[in-house]
Amino acid sequence: MNPSSMPDDQRSAYFEQLYRHAADPWQVRRRWYEERKRALLLASLPQQRYGHAYEPGCGNGELTLALARRCERVLAADASLEALQLAQRRLGEAGGDVNVRFAHQRLPQDWPRILQGSDKFDLIVLSEIAYYLAPEELARVVEHSIASLAPGGSIVLCHWRAPFAQRLLSTVRVHAAFQGAPGLHRVLRHEETDFLLGIWSNDARSVAQREGFT
Repeated sequence: MNPSSMPDDQRSAYFEQLYRHAADPWQVRRRWYEERKRALLLASLPQQRYGHAYEPGCGNGELTLALARRCERVLAADASLEALQLAQRRLGEAGGDVNVRFAHQRLPQDWPRILQGSDKFDLIVLSEIAYYLAPEELARVVEHSIASLAPGGSIVLCHWRAPFAQRLLSTVRVHAAFQGAPGLHRVLRHEETDFLLGIWSNDARSVAQREGFT
């Protein structure tokens, strides 16, 4: 099955089968490439600690575990129930599940509702997920991200650049959608042959400026 040609429910079923076949289909726990990429993402975050983080497309939870160590609370979501079970098991074995809540969600329709007076997200991480979205779906994700981002919060995007069969959008186009969004300021752009990492905030100040440097 190719998720690029499927309705959303069938696209979710594709990933369900993928994780049933292999607990780590992209070898995110074994490859140095993946370990290094996570380290770069974490080192690039503008804040040392975050209050409330949202990670849609958490997969088997390897990045989730690292985020849980930097955040007071994490909402980790995925369209695959199998992936969520793997993520819960991973964090439970590592003792990192105390501050993590898991949710079965598809993008963009299941994006969490932020009620008036509720906590917004200080950190939103979209890693290796947004290129599976159709253009109109990505546009809604951009809108949801902006609306649910707390003042001074960070939106992180990290995506593989090479073409592959299931891709609906290029990584450049995905990141450009956030670059052109009103109210967002790019904090960081890290470009390599393999992937593109970008961070945006609704606070235009640099990391140094936030700490009082002039």
